[in-house]
Amino acid sequence: MPERIWHPISKLEFFVEHTRRWLADVQENADSLEEARTKPHVLADTDVDRVKRVYTEQAGDLTLFEEQAAAWGQLPDLSPSRRQKLKTLNEQLAELRELNKKMLELADELAKGTIDAVMAASDAELGLAALLGQRSGA
Repeated sequence: MPERIWHPISKLEFFVEHTRRWLADVQENADSLEEARTKPHVLADTDVDRVKRVYTEQAGDLTLFEEQAAAWGQLPDLSPSRRQKLKTLNEQLAELRELNKKMLELADELAKGTIDAVMAASDAELGLAALLGQRSGA
C-alpha cells in the first residue's frame, strides 16, 4: 500500500470542489442504477460486478478524504471561512458515504435479476416467478 499523503490546508478548496463534482457524478450514476430496478435484466453480471468493485474502492477513497478532513479540523486557528469550507466538505463526504452505501446495496439487489441470472433460470423457474410477480432469477 502506498504511503499516505497528507495535504496542507491550502488544498481545502480543491478538495471541496473535487468532492462536489464527485458527488454529482455518483448521484447521476445512482439515478441510472435506480432506473434499472424496474428492469434489472438489462444488466449483465459484469455490469453489476463493476459497480461493486468501483464503489468498494470508492469507500476506501472516502476514508482517506474523511481522515484528511478530520486532520484539518484539528488545526488550531482555522479562519471562519476555512471552517465553513471544511463543514461543507464534511457534509459532502457524509452524503457521498450514504450514496456509496446505497449503490452497493442496489448492486446486490440487482445482481439477483441480471440477464445472466435470467438466462440461467429454467423455464419452470421463470414461469413460477412470473406467476408470483417476482423478478426472474431472483
